[in-house]
Amino acid sequence: MSFSRSLLLFLLPAASLLAEPAPGTDATSAAPVKLDDVNVTADRPASLTVGTLDAARAGLALTPGGTEVIDPASYLIGRSSTVADTFAFAPGVFAQSRFGSDEARLSIRGSGLQRTFHGRGIRVLQDGVPVNLADGSFDMQSLEPTAAAWINVWRGANALAYGSSTLGGAIDYVSLTGRTSPALFGRLELGSWDYLRATFAGGGVTADGRADAYASFTEQTQDGFRRHADQNNQRVFANAGWQFSDVAETRLFLTAVRTDSELPGNLTKAQLETDPRQAAAANVAQDQHRDYDLLRAASVTTVRTGDTTWTLTGAWTYKDLDHPIYQVIDQLSNDAALGINFENTSDLFGRDNRLRGGVLFTRGEINAANYVNNAGRRGALLAKANQTATNVEGFAEDQFALGGGFTLVAGANASWNRRENDQLAGAGSGYDLDYHRISPKLGLRRDAALAEPGASLQFYLNASGSYEPPSFSETVTNDTARDAQTARTLELGTRGTRGPVRWDVSLYYAEVKNELLTLADPVTSLTTTVNADRTTHAGVEAGLDVDLLGSRWSDNPDNRLVASLAWTWGRFRFDDDAVYGNNTLAGLPPQLIRGQLLWRHRAGWYAGPTVEWVPEKTWIDQRNTLSADPYAIVGFRLGRRQEHGISWFVEARNLTDKRYAATTGVIEDAGGVDQAQFLPGDGRSVYAGLEYRW
Repeated sequence: MSFSRSLLLFLLPAASLLAEPAPGTDATSAAPVKLDDVNVTADRPASLTVGTLDAARAGLALTPGGTEVIDPASYLIGRSSTVADTFAFAPGVFAQSRFGSDEARLSIRGSGLQRTFHGRGIRVLQDGVPVNLADGSFDMQSLEPTAAAWINVWRGANALAYGSSTLGGAIDYVSLTGRTSPALFGRLELGSWDYLRATFAGGGVTADGRADAYASFTEQTQDGFRRHADQNNQRVFANAGWQFSDVAETRLFLTAVRTDSELPGNLTKAQLETDPRQAAAANVAQDQHRDYDLLRAASVTTVRTGDTTWTLTGAWTYKDLDHPIYQVIDQLSNDAALGINFENTSDLFGRDNRLRGGVLFTRGEINAANYVNNAGRRGALLAKANQTATNVEGFAEDQFALGGGFTLVAGANASWNRRENDQLAGAGSGYDLDYHRISPKLGLRRDAALAEPGASLQFYLNASGSYEPPSFSETVTNDTARDAQTARTLELGTRGTRGPVRWDVSLYYAEVKNELLTLADPVTSLTTTVNADRTTHAGVEAGLDVDLLGSRWSDNPDNRLVASLAWTWGRFRFDDDAVYGNNTLAGLPPQLIRGQLLWRHRAGWYAGPTVEWVPEKTWIDQRNTLSADPYAIVGFRLGRRQEHGISWFVEARNLTDKRYAATTGVIEDAGGVDQAQFLPGDGRSVYAGLEYRW
């Protein structure tokens, strides 16, 4: 019986007693009694296919390794446009816009170091279903931060229980539904460089509580800080769920994306320092763009049978890419995914136990063609190929309570992958490559009991393997990068909350074989993407929040003054390489520090400064002869955020108008000479936003 019905049955007899006069009292003359108002509220029943934010936090906290749950409230207090905005305070996640846009570098633990665009090395999911193309590559433009209820991050092999075996781990955007979204939602952001972003959304639940639906539309345009950096993006996200019973639900997801982006290109350091707003001459002459349309349909069905929860997933993605760069790249792709997984929480030998497992099949076909670039238009055909990627993955992970707060975690991922290229025209040859690997994991978690209300303390360590076959970008143009990248990683860390402090710290060390890097081919001496011999990735990922006014995180004080820090430190090197010795791998800064000091009031007001600091130079070439300079930029934000009604913000960025490289290209040898490999960060800018929730 529902709470509201129980309360009604209780109040009706009480009301009849009040209506009946007491003995010896004249009912007609009795003065009326005014009762206080009674407000009865109840949460909507949770979705079986999506779950809740609290459940996600509790679930990721069971992982003996680096994880993060990102609440949109952390980034909706300012501009929420790029992955750099979304992951600003996620330690271990390097997210940097290439030119103030959705086109970005995204890396975890040095994953995809070679990629300055079109990511690799991370499994990207939406509601547990892969967004990656079947060859492993991904585009973040197909995801919308304002349509997310929360975002899960598993760093490294900690994503094994969710089917990922990559070095970088996995990121899962969990969608808002009709059960979790406002009935009506509107958000408008305006700012420098003619930036405009508008989102309209809404959702609801049927009267019987069985069905719900949600839809969101976002339009974003901007001229960009740099010339030839216009953007025009539209995204539609929708889902509808139906609960067949209290233990079974199906949810359908639809995505439609159109993204058109001009590419201003890389500058030399001298050009950046002289005029960071300029575009590379070749990019303008060739009218370089990256434009695509994407359609995606997915389905998730969840069924609970006793202590076991079964989940069936399926997805189809259509993508049409028009990409004039040095050539015009034209690709039409169709990708399909089908999976089943389960989670069982039955006791084992009288102790708590949690077993997860599953199988995922993905297949993608790409019709790829390259043309001469005639000022952004197609010229003569240069190459044409049909490419097919097929993957079958099985995974299992068990968490067994040993007692005394200790939990043993063991698991493995088994993968078989095929890459086929049928060369129809132009240079290059066809190939058919098979890969397979079993990646194990063993971990230990210790949860300490604390007397303080709301406090927690956890220590963990794990040893794991990771595995990543190359994508078509590495294999289709040469014969030197066709081995799968593998690694063995050790990790230890701690997370918890005590008093006014909460923290999450991980340390890791990975030995990598066959890492995909731009190096000199040992046979031809030509620069190309090859499998490096041995490399190492070591790092520290630290997140810290401290309420300087001393309130515990379980309290609800009128005021907080919170100092927040996200520190990502990485030491990525060759390991006694015959050519490069122990040089630093190019592409990412050794340290990235983001922080803020934010005053918050219980009524939703907030204000405070922000900082982004790269304290060391960033190598651009593998020979370590050319680097980007260290930098620090500061900003300030203020506003008011409310659960219902009107929220607003004003945010200023790069207040000192610092000229700096937000990220760079990656080359083999610059010879100590300035090269066009620098991507300037945005100059001084101001943004404002208005949001309404009902």
